[in-house]
Amino acid sequence: MSSIAGFFTPECRQEERIGPLEAKAEHMLKALSHRGPDAAYRMTTPDGIIMGNLLFTNDASKTMVPTQGPGALSHLYIVCEDGIYNYDQLRGQLEGQNISTKDLSNPEILLCLYHLYGERFASILQGGFAIAIADTHLHKVLLFRDHLGVKPLFYHQHRDTFVFASEIKGIFAYTGSPAVMDLRGMHQIFSLGPAHVPGSTPYQDVHEVRPGRCVTYANGRLSEYTYWHLQAARHDESYEETIEHARYLLTDATHRQFHRESANCCLLSGGLDSSVVTSLVHREMGDDAPLKTYSFDFTDSSKFFAANDFQPSLDHPFVVAMAEHFHTDHSFLECNTKDQASLLRQAVIAHDGPCMADISSSLFYFCNMVGKKSKVAFTGECADETFCGYPWYHKEPMRSANTFPWAMDLSPRRTLLSESFLRKLGMEHYLSALYDNCCNGVSCLPEDTPENRNHRRLYVLTTQYFMQTLLDRMDRAAAYGGISAICPFADIKLAEYLYNVPWEMKAKDGEVKHILREIGKPILPNTISQRKKSPYPKNYNPEYEQLLCKEMLRIMRQPNHPITDFIDPEKTYNFCSAPKDYGKPWYGQLMAGPQLLAYYLQIDFWLQHYHVEYHI
Repeated sequence: MSSIAGFFTPECRQEERIGPLEAKAEHMLKALSHRGPDAAYRMTTPDGIIMGNLLFTNDASKTMVPTQGPGALSHLYIVCEDGIYNYDQLRGQLEGQNISTKDLSNPEILLCLYHLYGERFASILQGGFAIAIADTHLHKVLLFRDHLGVKPLFYHQHRDTFVFASEIKGIFAYTGSPAVMDLRGMHQIFSLGPAHVPGSTPYQDVHEVRPGRCVTYANGRLSEYTYWHLQAARHDESYEETIEHARYLLTDATHRQFHRESANCCLLSGGLDSSVVTSLVHREMGDDAPLKTYSFDFTDSSKFFAANDFQPSLDHPFVVAMAEHFHTDHSFLECNTKDQASLLRQAVIAHDGPCMADISSSLFYFCNMVGKKSKVAFTGECADETFCGYPWYHKEPMRSANTFPWAMDLSPRRTLLSESFLRKLGMEHYLSALYDNCCNGVSCLPEDTPENRNHRRLYVLTTQYFMQTLLDRMDRAAAYGGISAICPFADIKLAEYLYNVPWEMKAKDGEVKHILREIGKPILPNTISQRKKSPYPKNYNPEYEQLLCKEMLRIMRQPNHPITDFIDPEKTYNFCSAPKDYGKPWYGQLMAGPQLLAYYLQIDFWLQHYHVEYHI
C-alpha cells in the first residue's frame, strides 16, 4: 500500500513560485499519508512536482520512491504505487534488448520499458499498479492504471494545471476549491451508488483513470489511450485441462505476490474463496511460524442472525474448521453495533464519498484491528466476479435482465426521495443508457452461443462495475488500517482466461463456481469446498436499525441538513416507523432496508463535510 500524487503547472518555471508550490505538495502528502505512513518523498521537475507515501511491507517496497530515469532517460521521472509481481520477466525482456538491468531499481525498469514501448508498456505488467511518468522533453505527464482497477488513481484539470492523486482528497488538498456535484454526480450517488461509472466521480471535473487506460496531459490537453480490455478468444482446452490451467494461474498469482519477509496474514471467512487463498498462502509459508488468520463477525450474531437466500449461514463453524485443519494462528474479530454505526462517517472520509454504508464501516473497523499485527493481508475478493459466483450469473430473471442485475429493482432507491427530485433525476433513462453503452463494448466471437454471449455480457458488467465497488471498499479500508491488501483472484491472466472459458464448463452440473470448487477439493476440507456461497457478514441486531432510525429522525427535525433537499419527510417518517426488509437487497447481496438508511446518513454527512455545492 502506498500513494502517489503530483501536479504540473507553468508556475513551476517561475522560481519565486517554488516555495508556495512545495507547500501545496506537503498538503497533498499529508492528505494521503494514511496510505503510506512510513516515508514520504517528493521530486521537483521543470514542470511540476511528483510525490508519494510508502508503507514498508518488505525490503522491496522501500525502493519505490519517485525516481529520475538513468543515463539517457534522465528527462523521465516516475512515481508508482506498485503491486507489480512479474519483474523477473520484465528484466528478462530488457536483457533480451541488450539492456543491462543489474543496477536498475524497479522504477527504473518501468522507465526503460516505457522508453521502449511507449504507452503500450503497461500491457505487459502484471499486478495492481498506479503509475505517473513525467517527460520533461515533451512537457507531458502520463497516468497508467492497472488492467482491473486494483489500485485507485484520480485526476483534475483546471486551465493549464493538471493534478493527480491516489485518492480524491489529495486533489482537493492542492486545489482548495469547493467540491461541486452536478446532475451527473447526483446520478452517481442516487441512481447508481454505491457503484460508479468507470472514469467518473460524484465531483464535477474530478475524474478517475479507468482500468486498462493511460491518460496523457500535454500542452493543456488531455487524451486517453486504452492499452487493454477483455478480448474474446477461442477456448480449445478440454474440461480437465481447463481445471488444471485455472489452478495453475491462481496458484502462480498467489506465489508471485507472497513475500516471505512480510508480515503475512489471511482474511478468512470460512467460505470457498478465502479458504482457497488461505490454503495456497499456507503452502507458501511452509515450516515458518503459523499463518495468522482473521475472521469478522458482529457481537451476538448467533442471537439475531436469520438465514435467507443471500446469506444462508453464519461463518463461525466453517472458520473453526479451516483454522483447525491448517493449524492457523486465528483471531475472531467482532464489531459491536455502536462502533459500526459510529464509523459510517469515517468510511465516507476514507472513500471521499458515500460507500457501502455499514459494510464499509465494519470492514474499516476490522482492518484497523488486523493492521496492529499484520501488514500484508491476502483476501478472497474478486472470486465471485471471475469464477462467476453471484446469483445473477445463475438465477432467472437476474440472468436475462436488461439492466444491472445487482440493482434490478429501483423502487428502494425511490423510497425516500422527493417526487420533484425524482422527476429531475430521470433515474430509469440514465441507467438504461449507461447499461446499453456498457453492453455495446462486450467482445464476443461469431461462433458464441446465445448462452455464452449472455455470460460474457454479465462478466463484463460485473468486472467493470460491481467488482470496482468491492475493490474500492477493500482498498480504502486496508489503507486506513495500514495494510497492503492482496487479491490473488484479481489477476489479469486469470481474468482473461476465465472470460473465455465456456459457460457450460463454469457451471457444470449446475454448480455455482464449479471450477473453483474443483480447485478447492484436493486442498480443503469437504465441508468448505461444498459450502454454499455466503457473502461478507451483516449485522442483524435490531439495535443497529434503531440507531439509524433515531439519527435520521433527528436530522429530519433540523432543516439545516442537506439531505433534506433530496428526501421526502413523510416518506422518511413512514420508512423509519416500519420494520426493515433484510432479505431483499437493493444493491448486491448485502444492502437491504437498514443499509438504505445508513447510505442516506452517509450522503448527508458527505455533503456537509466536503462542503459540496449543488443545485436541484
